[in-house]
Amino acid sequence: MRGLLLRPPLLYTAPMPFNAATYSTRQTPLHAVDPRVKIVLLVSYSITLFCIRDWYGMAACTAIFIACALLAKLSIASSLRQLFVLWIILGVTLLVNSFSFDIFHVGTPTGLGSVSAGLFSEIAPIPLFGSFGFVPAGFGRGCYYVMRIALLALGSMIITTTTSATELSRSLEQFLKPLKRFNVPTHDLATIVSIALRFIPVTFDEFQIVRSAQEARGAMFSSGGLISRLKAWRTVLIPLFIGLFRRADVLALAMDSRCYGAGTPTHLYERTFSMKSAALLVLGMGLCAVVSALC
Repeated sequence: MRGLLLRPPLLYTAPMPFNAATYSTRQTPLHAVDPRVKIVLLVSYSITLFCIRDWYGMAACTAIFIACALLAKLSIASSLRQLFVLWIILGVTLLVNSFSFDIFHVGTPTGLGSVSAGLFSEIAPIPLFGSFGFVPAGFGRGCYYVMRIALLALGSMIITTTTSATELSRSLEQFLKPLKRFNVPTHDLATIVSIALRFIPVTFDEFQIVRSAQEARGAMFSSGGLISRLKAWRTVLIPLFIGLFRRADVLALAMDSRCYGAGTPTHLYERTFSMKSAALLVLGMGLCAVVSALC
């Protein structure tokens, strides 16, 4: 009995439900690619997703994503589960595009929305209640929008999985380097981004710990009226924000004790832009340009 009492208490750490920004330490071919190249290619890929107008282009972008996911050894099923909130938004988008209150005067969208509805474009609207009904062409375009946003989010997850927060901040600093001529604190901006990325998993972990502690004390988050639920969540959010401010204060003291800002920052390893990185950059941007031009 005395031995049990003298044991230190176990710290309960709840699993983080959303770890899309977590860096994977296992080495893959994409881990060795220059972070600056990956960021530029992600921007090019995003532009391509919004330039294509038919399903052939969407199929090409999907094939590019699958190839990169295989190189990064990214679990697509796990990534889809992590984007639960995004799927709710995409579901609403698909629902809004699939139904209309005036199916007899449904026109073809123009501008950024003029994308192909695929095989659904030849199917006439189906009335359900009066002028309200299902629009197959809108459903096809809605599926197109869902695929576009999903590929954009999943492509960003490949970058965060294969690139550490330190590499991302250093790459951002190098991109902003020309602004130093205008006295812009590029290093400070990159440091802010790096700290924000590091605080994302810490915030979710602390949120789960505080919520579990309040549930153990009898807090009811899924029952009762709206006011009672808001009061229950208040017992989680207030300690969470207090803990975050405490962490920020400790971090500021640690940076101040290490004389942050007293001199020019240096890095242990300086990354050089190799010919392989340049060739990969040209190849990737050329592929995105071809897909955008043909589709």
